[in-house]
Amino acid sequence: MGISATGSLPDNSALLDVDATGLNPKKGVLIPRMTTAERNAIPSPATSLLIFNTTTMCYEWWTGVVWVSLGCGCSSAPSAPTAGSHSSTQVSITWVWGAVSTATAYYVNTTNNFATATNVGNTTSYTQSGLSCGRNYTLYVWAQNACGASTASMFTFSTSLCPGACGSQVFMTANMDVGTMINDPAEQNNNSVLEKYCYNNTPANCTTYGGLYQWAEALGTVYANNNANFTGSWATCDPCGSGGIQGICPSGYHIPTDLEWSRYEWCVENNIAPPGGTSLSTFTANTGWRGSTSNTAGPGAKLKASASNSPVWDGTNASGFTALPAVFRDAGGFNYLGSHADFWSATESSATSAWYRRLSTGGWRSGRFGTGKTIGLSVRCLQN
Repeated sequence: MGISATGSLPDNSALLDVDATGLNPKKGVLIPRMTTAERNAIPSPATSLLIFNTTTMCYEWWTGVVWVSLGCGCSSAPSAPTAGSHSSTQVSITWVWGAVSTATAYYVNTTNNFATATNVGNTTSYTQSGLSCGRNYTLYVWAQNACGASTASMFTFSTSLCPGACGSQVFMTANMDVGTMINDPAEQNNNSVLEKYCYNNTPANCTTYGGLYQWAEALGTVYANNNANFTGSWATCDPCGSGGIQGICPSGYHIPTDLEWSRYEWCVENNIAPPGGTSLSTFTANTGWRGSTSNTAGPGAKLKASASNSPVWDGTNASGFTALPAVFRDAGGFNYLGSHADFWSATESSATSAWYRRLSTGGWRSGRFGTGKTIGLSVRCLQN
């Protein structure tokens, strides 16, 4: 098909031949004009569709995946993007930045290297996945047009806290369950074998609630230390890091000290919403039940499993600690399944007893008590 003022035939190679010969004044072909927003609203654009973008002042065509500039009326590279409202989960960050008026594409990289950056098209967000919880990450973002790329904008943001984490403390989210089950009323006095109790002498209960350990067994020392002083710098450190006593915990973790437990309870109450108001010194120095009595702000409420967990309990689990209503074992056998959770610390309260933490059904505080070392309690490990 030919369009011509002189009636000339179209060129044989052209489907459409627009000839301006003989026109006075001369005229051109006007490509459809639209803003970036209008362009983005085109339903199912055909590959090779051509438009003129009045936002970027660029001729653009659709590759089937992204709009690409053919030529732009720019005079300089765009300015660097500014940070928007980033968001995160425990394993991902969605980075957001403001649109740059003359940009036609954005590039991202985890290092300050545009040559290896990834083109994310004209979108103003990028989701980075496969990350670790509770860590800071950095992303570099460039804006680009036909005249070049901007300087890099460096954004930093953190993934959400790990389950069981508060401040710099990261607890495991399940009770320890290692060792060979022995039946109550036997003592865990075989120093050559790691031993555990399971509620009602049933192995399946250890799978659900974890094992129960006497204090010396939990700390990985000999049975005789249940009835004698056994202490060191690892028993009073806060924070302990790699200076804590590993005991039955896996590599990279340790049995928390009495002070570390107190700091964690204080942090959970005051730094995980809704906040309470109990001081760190109260958690550290007081014996018995401590913390807010609120059923949402109290440390017990935030540490206990909720109705959405399995097994269920009456907490909010706002901390992600997921304490379960396990049992303890004493000279009378197994007690209080479904109503108590009790955890050893690495700190003695006397030669024959040690500090532990208790949570209970219907209680929103957390308890600090001393008990005999031969009692069988749960163990929750703290990351170094």
